[in-house]
Amino acid sequence: MELDLAINEMVTGVTKKWAKQRKTEERSKRAIANRRYVFRSARWTIKDAAYEYMETAYLKASGNGRFPANARQIMYAARGCIQGQTGQPLADNYFTQTLLPDYIEAHGKTWDVVFDARGHFTEPHGKTSLPLGTLAVRRYLDEAGRQEVEDPSLDRIDSTFPTKGPSNRFDAVLLIEKEGFDEILRAARIAERYDIAVMSTKGMSVTAARLLVDRLYVPLLVLHDFDQSGFSIIGTLRRSTRRYRFTRNVNVIDLGLTLADIEQYGLEAEGQRLTQDESTLRRNGATPADIAFLEAGKRVELNALTSNQLVELIETKLKSIGITKVVPDEGVLATAYRRAYQVALLNRAIKAAAVDARRRAAAIDLPDNLVDRVRAHLQEHPEEPWDAAVAVLVEDVPPDAGSEHRSSRAPPQ
Repeated sequence: MELDLAINEMVTGVTKKWAKQRKTEERSKRAIANRRYVFRSARWTIKDAAYEYMETAYLKASGNGRFPANARQIMYAARGCIQGQTGQPLADNYFTQTLLPDYIEAHGKTWDVVFDARGHFTEPHGKTSLPLGTLAVRRYLDEAGRQEVEDPSLDRIDSTFPTKGPSNRFDAVLLIEKEGFDEILRAARIAERYDIAVMSTKGMSVTAARLLVDRLYVPLLVLHDFDQSGFSIIGTLRRSTRRYRFTRNVNVIDLGLTLADIEQYGLEAEGQRLTQDESTLRRNGATPADIAFLEAGKRVELNALTSNQLVELIETKLKSIGITKVVPDEGVLATAYRRAYQVALLNRAIKAAAVDARRRAAAIDLPDNLVDRVRAHLQEHPEEPWDAAVAVLVEDVPPDAGSEHRSSRAPPQ
């Protein structure tokens, strides 16, 4: 018995010292790890991490620069790396409205980044109107800087067969839940290659959009976020509401996002507080699996797709439902053929007449005090532009005024 107690005391004494030493070492390791984390967090701010990964994120979102990229697509491409590096949440607006624009300016980048339009800019006299989005403004400024005066001889009658509406032109309408993807679809020429009309809305479909699809009598293909709002959009487009009552059963085809799309492209989910009950989600077309995903507090935006993924997704779904190029019947084609031949004859005549008109215009004598005459016209008609005043002055000039000088003056080069 005494021997057992002696052995126990000896073992306990040794293990106490070992346990104490072990705890000291563990505390030391934790202290070192904590110190490293604290110093790393201090070094790596959200801005630091964003600037580190910004170019990689842009190239990923844009398909290595093949397509324009929406600002939120770039945010999704960068967010995982930024949050993983800093241990801090990334605010969407801070990235898209501050970090990304600041980076582009600081590094002199000429990336095709689509920022949401915040209004419209319109020139006087109906010349030009454009949304105040980055790419639209950039193109406008580029064209405004050139100010090229086109020769009237370049004008041709367009041989495009005149249509308005789906008849002989398109067989479906693609509706995208949000704006900001127009530039990407334009770069991929989705509308032209598949002969579909494209429209976008901000969130829930407006009454005007429902009126449009109600009267066009073509299928409506809807692309939306995978969240409760996305399912509400589908539901609203499939049934009448207090604000709009459909006159017929609209053929609405849900293109997704779907759970299969999310899995295929490895899209990142984010949190969302679910406010709709299961019956409402089911009424809007959600499956039990969809509802389970949403009830877990998760959602996925279209912006989580890179530009090339978005184009691939749309094209795959258009092909799967049989969207093809429009070819009218033989009667319409015969009419179009004869019209195109007529236009070709007129264009040849216009080209010949334009050569003669250019010679005469080069030889014409300018009126005295042209500036004063234009100013006088504008004082009487202040609502008109200066070039309209010039056109009025030309109306009084005989059509053969420059013909007597044709042999002595050469046309401008």
